[in-house]
Amino acid sequence: MTSATLVSGQGSDGAADRLGRTWQNASDAETLRLSLRELRLVTERLLQAQGLALGAVPAVRDLVLHAQSAGLPALEYLAEGLSDADRAGSGRVEIAAEAPDRLVADCLGQSALVVAPALLDLLQAESGERVVLWAGRITRAGLAAVLEHQGADRGVVVTVTPAPSDTAPEAGLPPVPAALAGEGVLLVMERRAPEPPDDPELSRLLPLVGSLPAARAVRTGVETPAALWWPLFEESARALSTESVTSLKHAGATAVDENGVIEPDLTDDVDFAGPAATDDLEQ
Repeated sequence: MTSATLVSGQGSDGAADRLGRTWQNASDAETLRLSLRELRLVTERLLQAQGLALGAVPAVRDLVLHAQSAGLPALEYLAEGLSDADRAGSGRVEIAAEAPDRLVADCLGQSALVVAPALLDLLQAESGERVVLWAGRITRAGLAAVLEHQGADRGVVVTVTPAPSDTAPEAGLPPVPAALAGEGVLLVMERRAPEPPDDPELSRLLPLVGSLPAARAVRTGVETPAALWWPLFEESARALSTESVTSLKHAGATAVDENGVIEPDLTDDVDFAGPAATDDLEQ
């Protein structure tokens, strides 16, 4: 990974280049344009460092990428850190009430971005052409809007409405339990083809990256304040292994002794030595 320290003015319009490197935006030294590759890598490390269950990391990592590409404050959410409920639940939700193609889910106090993968799974598991789901006990409800970008490559359209719980009966849902009263998110999934992008290149990229905002970001990068990015970049390093004798012994083909000291590289002397040099070594 090449970090975002390359000088401004290089690359194409200050954007992330084809090698996945991040460039500083020449128009604003305080702004970076992150490549999807670097954003994905650092986000994965951050979620591990902040204590999300490892099995939940890939799905939440990808939604952070889509959300940030769409202009939602996903990195700001990571800068605040996962909550205790996020770490304890790690995306698990409970069905509190259900009817055909109508669900009420308890998000157990977790943030919308952490539970969004499970909510999308619940919607798609129902067989109806139109499925409605009420998600209660959810925090950072605005981040659930990322799901509106997830249907474009799945043949569905998802509508997200953060709303008070008295909206739920209007959607034909079962009664919302008292414990889930208050603010929540109303999700409506329709099984119909979304409008395809006009740009053929975006149409090609869409199934590869999973959302239109991310497809656009392949070209332009994801603009992010430098003051936000660098603390996250540094924090993500907590997910890496500390240097030790064991880690050195597993770092490629470098030869180290039992104390972790790198042994001399004899490759040039042995493999490419002429007869005279070989005799010297034998003596």
